Amino acid sequence: MPFIHDQSDIEWPEDGSDAPDPRVSDFVYLPAPEYGGPQEPVRFSLQPPASESTASPGAVEPQRRSILDRLLGRRTPQSRVIRDHERRRQLLFATLVPPLRAAGAKRAYCRYDGGNDEGYSWLDHYESESGDRLDLDALAARLLAMGVHDQLPAIEARSQSAAIFKHQKLAELRDVVSDQLVEEWAMLLLGRGFGTGEYCMYGAFWVDLEACTIIDDGNADPVVKNITIAG
Repeated sequence: MPFIHDQSDIEWPEDGSDAPDPRVSDFVYLPAPEYGGPQEPVRFSLQPPASESTASPGAVEPQRRSILDRLLGRRTPQSRVIRDHERRRQLLFATLVPPLRAAGAKRAYCRYDGGNDEGYSWLDHYESESGDRLDLDALAARLLAMGVHDQLPAIEARSQSAAIFKHQKLAELRDVVSDQLVEEWAMLLLGRGFGTGEYCMYGAFWVDLEACTIIDDGNADPVVKNITIAG
């Protein structure tokens, strides 16, 4: 899925300096099965998570380790951790995606990069049915008018909301739809812990908010934030 530059055979300078930055031509595109992600399109549900009292035993299937996980000796997270994360993710989708649709967002284009230690993802833009890019501030304002901010505490976001003023609430809404939501989509597409290994990577993907599908962009431009590519 991502464009990857393998660094496992690089001879690093003896003086301890960094190796030369890779060029775009050094990156090779890997289809989903080769990288370790699921078959595309990746689908997600908008069904709210079942409560602890109604969830059936074994309802959360243990996550399978990718080839990278096995090669790097990563341990599979405990089932309780997986279950809690899946619940928060599902609640995030159920809470955010329907109002995004109602606000006119039909697709999202997201980017990612990373390698060696960590993977990163971020929103490029949301767009309407006609393909027009939507202004993120205007989109957040529509969500605020729908009362979406009042539902954020139930998602158990990363930090307790202390927003009182309108500009604070708008900032939190922008963050959740351009950061947290995108991060969850990226992990569904690329797998947990993407970007960890002896390589650097970049790429992009489309999210269809109506069909609830994620598809990697095999023709993504080399737009990066956290790695450097030589010009």
